Amino acid sequence: MRTGFWLYHPIPRFLQHLFFWAFTYFIFVQVFKSGARVAKVDYIYAALFHVTLLPAVYVNLKVLIPYFANTEKWARYFALLLPLLVLCTWLNHQFFQEWSVYLFPDFFFISYFSWWELTLFFAAYAGLSALLKFSKSWFMVHDLKRQLLQAETDRVQLELTALKAQINPHFFFNTLNGIYAMALEKDERLPGTVLQLSHLMRYFLYETQMQFVPLEKEWAVLQDYIALQKIRSGHALHVNVQMEGEIALQQLPPMVLITFMENAFKHGARGNNGQMLVDVYLSVEPRSIQFRLENTKGTADNAEADNHKGVGLENVKRRLALLYPQRHTLRVTEHREDFVVSLNLQL
Repeated sequence: MRTGFWLYHPIPRFLQHLFFWAFTYFIFVQVFKSGARVAKVDYIYAALFHVTLLPAVYVNLKVLIPYFANTEKWARYFALLLPLLVLCTWLNHQFFQEWSVYLFPDFFFISYFSWWELTLFFAAYAGLSALLKFSKSWFMVHDLKRQLLQAETDRVQLELTALKAQINPHFFFNTLNGIYAMALEKDERLPGTVLQLSHLMRYFLYETQMQFVPLEKEWAVLQDYIALQKIRSGHALHVNVQMEGEIALQQLPPMVLITFMENAFKHGARGNNGQMLVDVYLSVEPRSIQFRLENTKGTADNAEADNHKGVGLENVKRRLALLYPQRHTLRVTEHREDFVVSLNLQL
């Protein structure tokens, strides 16, 4: 069965309590037996002793601990717990010393313990039951965190799926139109361009289903993406790419670098000289990855105000937060003439 069934359903909760009391009842019978064999009076004595234990345990579990959890006042909690233990001790002592003779005239009962011993006994029981409750609460909190994390992961994955469909559909149509024009002109670059587009589409359709992909593959697809953008934009686009380090053994979430690049092409603009400049830098070390992308934003008249604030970038931020908590830094900086994206991943 699922963990949640045992944590939240009332039937398992009842069975857990029943098992706890059955186990302690068996222990009490063995402790209180008057001879080598268990007699009827031993069963009755253990049952009656449990009757006085119930208020100490359940008032603590159902009243005092919830009150403490809401107020977080230790002193007040123990100030209320101590009178409860004393009251239950008095009830136990009175029951076996005074009242049992009227309820069970055929049996003779005496209290095995002194007042001090009984108080410690009830305190131990209250403490044990509280520890069991806190242990269960810890598992419940852990399970809720797991559910929230799974829900967030599913939501981000759905966004990623939608993002794959949004990676500028016009880019593919325009690229296909460009390929058609190249075919008409019998451009010698046509075979390589078709192959690059094939790599890109295969990556978007299949590789992005994985939580992590080889950095080498993401980087290769990024090169294909840049090459296709250059064909579309012609001489107006200049991209400088620099890579340092060994990328063969490293991994990262799919479409992280490509999303940054797509965002730059989608929201970037030509500078005052009519050229769009994009600088890409990747540095790989055994335990870290550094990525930096800088693109011109043009004049205030033709630069988009929401640059670098699209769905893709927000999706990347959430995925990085889930997969690299406290182990990544992502900065998006706007300058007078360009935007800079800087990412540092600690592996």
